[in-house]
Amino acid sequence: MPLVSVVIVCWNARQDLPVCLASLQRQTYPNVEVIAVDNGSTDGTREYLETAHPWVQIHALDHNAGYAAANNAGFEVAMGEYLVVLNPDTEVEPDFVTGLLEAVNQEGVGLATSRICYFADRDRVNTCGNDIHLSGLGFCRGLGQPARLFDDCVRVAAVSGCAFMIRRDVLERIGGFDADYFTYCEDVDLSLRANLAGYAIAYAPRSIVYHKYSLRMTPRKFCFLERNRRLTLLKNFRWGTLVALSPPVWATGFLMWIYAITHGPAYLRAKLQAHGWIYGNWPQVMEKRRRTQALRKVGDREVIRLMSSDLPPDQVIGPGLLSRLAGIPVNLAYRMLAVPVRLFG
Repeated sequence: MPLVSVVIVCWNARQDLPVCLASLQRQTYPNVEVIAVDNGSTDGTREYLETAHPWVQIHALDHNAGYAAANNAGFEVAMGEYLVVLNPDTEVEPDFVTGLLEAVNQEGVGLATSRICYFADRDRVNTCGNDIHLSGLGFCRGLGQPARLFDDCVRVAAVSGCAFMIRRDVLERIGGFDADYFTYCEDVDLSLRANLAGYAIAYAPRSIVYHKYSLRMTPRKFCFLERNRRLTLLKNFRWGTLVALSPPVWATGFLMWIYAITHGPAYLRAKLQAHGWIYGNWPQVMEKRRRTQALRKVGDREVIRLMSSDLPPDQVIGPGLLSRLAGIPVNLAYRMLAVPVRLFG
């Protein structure tokens, strides 16, 4: 029976870990190791793990290296044939690991992602696999909808970084997270690299997770989203596809400028910093691109068809009737802009 390694990146996660770890101890799959990567916590996370959960393997970093790099550190010490990424602010059902294994072992599948519901409203979806917009942003699939609508195991565009499984052989082929992302969009990039390398991503409805999720924006998050979505596109698509993608990408950039202007100087600085990082690290970006393109087994068109032309208004503007009404003309425009991408990408 193959070993499954569950990697949990912890940054000041002391209050969340009791519930998360207790649920992992109830797994029906018997061969699981749990690795907690302490990402420079200052709230006693490491001390709590050492005293209360000696069965957990602790890998301590002396600073907050970011979500992407910390998971990679966990991958390096993991011994499993299958690796699971799990957020600490979660609780999982007993078949969490088993459900992922069933999905990831389907023919052609390299990664599988869980059915993730709200922690406080367990019949409502946080995400059932992620959607990827043509602008490079990732969005929750099914956010807020009844969980019973997502009972089928299907192919999805991307995993959710909250909870997913990757086979060891796939990880060794495509690499782990890009550590330069630090946080946000790293799951989109990993998923696109897997798709380009010819691996499908499966949604595993039997693998159920409850997540303490809240949708909020800060200038720091805004900077990472803007920077990382552009980095993702530059790394993963051919130049001709990037030309075809430019209308929806520029349209999203225009909307982001409006958001930054209307939310104040901190967001404007974040937007400028995002652009500055890309251009200031251009040789490094091109080297990342070269390595990613070397993985390619399928054409861009096969990957593009998995992506969405719609921006979910409740995840961009917020919930409510106004956002839904505003989303209608915006997404009509995006669908028109997506036509050349679908034809020539």
